[in-house]
Amino acid sequence: MDDYNKLALKAVDLQKQNKSHEAKKIYIDLLKIDRNPQILRLLGLIEFDEKNYEESLKLLNESLKINPNDSECYSNKGIVNFKLKNIKEAIFDYKKAISLDKNNYNAFFNLANLYKEINRLDESIENFNEAISINKNLYTAYHNRAVVKRLLFKFDDAIKDFDKALKINPKYSNAIFFKAITQLKIGDYENGWKNYEHRWEAENFPSPKRKFEQPCWNGIDNLNSKIILIHGEQGLGDNIHFVRYFNLIKSKAKKAILQVDKKLIHLLKECNFNDHIFSNDEKLPEFDIHCPLLSLPSKFSTTLKNIPFKDKYIFPSEDRISRWKKNFDNQYLNIGINWQASPNPDLDKGRSFKLKYFNDISMVDKIKLYSLQKINGLNQINEFSKQFKLNIIDNLDVEAPFVDTAAIIENLDLIITCDTSIAHLSGAIGKKTFLLLQKNCEWRWLHDVDNSPWYDSIKIYRQKEQGDWETVFKNVKNDIIKFHETRK
Repeated sequence: MDDYNKLALKAVDLQKQNKSHEAKKIYIDLLKIDRNPQILRLLGLIEFDEKNYEESLKLLNESLKINPNDSECYSNKGIVNFKLKNIKEAIFDYKKAISLDKNNYNAFFNLANLYKEINRLDESIENFNEAISINKNLYTAYHNRAVVKRLLFKFDDAIKDFDKALKINPKYSNAIFFKAITQLKIGDYENGWKNYEHRWEAENFPSPKRKFEQPCWNGIDNLNSKIILIHGEQGLGDNIHFVRYFNLIKSKAKKAILQVDKKLIHLLKECNFNDHIFSNDEKLPEFDIHCPLLSLPSKFSTTLKNIPFKDKYIFPSEDRISRWKKNFDNQYLNIGINWQASPNPDLDKGRSFKLKYFNDISMVDKIKLYSLQKINGLNQINEFSKQFKLNIIDNLDVEAPFVDTAAIIENLDLIITCDTSIAHLSGAIGKKTFLLLQKNCEWRWLHDVDNSPWYDSIKIYRQKEQGDWETVFKNVKNDIIKFHETRK
């Protein structure tokens, strides 16, 4: 039995060192000798990490059959059930773990995370409180509690919790990043942009940090004799939103080079943005210094009062505008609409709404709706009756993404859109835009205001309750009718 225990301890050490493959082999061999409940539990954790969720659940159930009073095993099982979307079972597991051991802070912590995900936010806070009362150094609980407080619009309290997490672990990048976007959401740009520079270290950040031999511009050094590379990051909307800063850089540097997603190259070149624009997969010319695009607000000490080019900074091709002009009858109020962002719910996160909500608006006299939707969401067009009046624009952006869309937006009277790249494009063109936002929207649109500090032409319509688009569209319809009356 001594050999068994020695091997078990060796496997535990290997698992702690993230050498799970080696630990797994030992656990499997040990289980051939004795179905030890702890070995079953630990192997179940490895199977979970390897995304073998059903096998993990099977091992944890076997462990609990042998030792039904193992609080930690119930907590582990709850994590697996939650991953398998067995919500009721997961809640039962966590509560069972707590009933077996009132000091099992992991069970309280895991239950709190579950309640956060299913939008039972007050219960989430309560369970984070319990976890923290047992383990005052559990910095991830302070951080996760802060995230829930953000969702409850308790921004100052959330920042205090992020600070508590950072006091325990000053290098916890998730807390720095979430603190940054909370500060940005409440308009504290001075501190928000500074902390936003830690974005690359946060878990699951969508853009890896670029590495160059050349130094990164600090925002202070003179660029008169320098060639600077500005490189885009994150999504298309982010690039459109912050490319305004490239105009500031051009006026400071000897030469400025812009590198962005290839989907934006043609648009920006056609809008006379710059000749020195390259896609992410093109070879770059020589440069002396570089800067990420979304670091420029920090470098230029941006506040709510000094945001550049709020009125307009993208100017579509005059030829293309003229070409599309004949498609629109100025006797009507011509409205472009966009309803779907990403089809991936993890990326969309409640931003999109259904096309059906435009039905009543389409019936208003002397109004024409034009679809600006591409690829995602087009299947919804066929789901509605012929009574729904929606104009489909053929041959849209055949040459390159956004080039025709930009010219069409210039020809339209109004754009109604969800939070996607169309909102940024329309705002950058200076077109009157109704932006429809979920209750818990992204940081850039601030909180509880109906205008955008970034785009003078955007009016914001916010959900009062998460998921309630009907009320939003009633308000939009009323304002469209008023807008139409003023144009007669």
